[in-house]
Amino acid sequence: MPTPSAANTEPGPGPRIREIFRTVVTDRFADRPAPAQAELLFADAPFDSDREFLGDFYNEILHQDTCNELTHEGVPLLAALAADDRVPPRERMSLVSLLFSIATVTERHEAECWPQAHPHADPAGEERARVAVEAALPQLLNRWETECVTVCLALTALAAAFPSAGTSQDLLPSLRTLAGQYPGWTLPGDYVRLAGTITVGKRENLLTAVEALTSQNWIPTVRSARLTGRALHLLDQMLSQIRATAKTQDP
Repeated sequence: MPTPSAANTEPGPGPRIREIFRTVVTDRFADRPAPAQAELLFADAPFDSDREFLGDFYNEILHQDTCNELTHEGVPLLAALAADDRVPPRERMSLVSLLFSIATVTERHEAECWPQAHPHADPAGEERARVAVEAALPQLLNRWETECVTVCLALTALAAAFPSAGTSQDLLPSLRTLAGQYPGWTLPGDYVRLAGTITVGKRENLLTAVEALTSQNWIPTVRSARLTGRALHLLDQMLSQIRATAKTQDP
């Protein structure tokens, strides 16, 4: 599950992220009720930093990387924030990454815990949440051409979470172009190529990629677990590392 970015952890001359989120949600949900999780944006609860606020806000929707009966209701809120340029690029990356985490909870946990079930699995809640993310997929992937590389790296994972979706398949040429910006064995390059391989869906190529990358100090998964889950578990680790080192770029 994504953790809040380190951006804006101290008060500065610009608006704090909570105030930006408030403005965006007020505008985008002007004609409909906002999800219940938006209450935290407007509550009186004080936060010492943006990082503290973001931790609580994200945890309201995906609690410790587990879905609940209300997670799906928070997905439109995350999607609205992720699709608004008033939100800084690095935090848009965090929002898209969180949507990827929500969409892949079932598969990642299955690979992580195989052959046992995750102790806090909620299959019904996870399925509703995944459906909600898929509904927001076109809105987010269609922003690719105008997004900065920082956010496109997160969108790459989101496309891989729904490989059969038309918008994901349409993105494959762009994924190949993005991978070409990272020649050689670099983390971003390996990550984008793995996401593209997942999206293409050829099992033999995916198995080769997962086995090769897992040997490079990533947390392994049991080989008998389903391959797609293993690949998404690996992709999630790589995205987390990219986010940890990412720097904000201008859109």
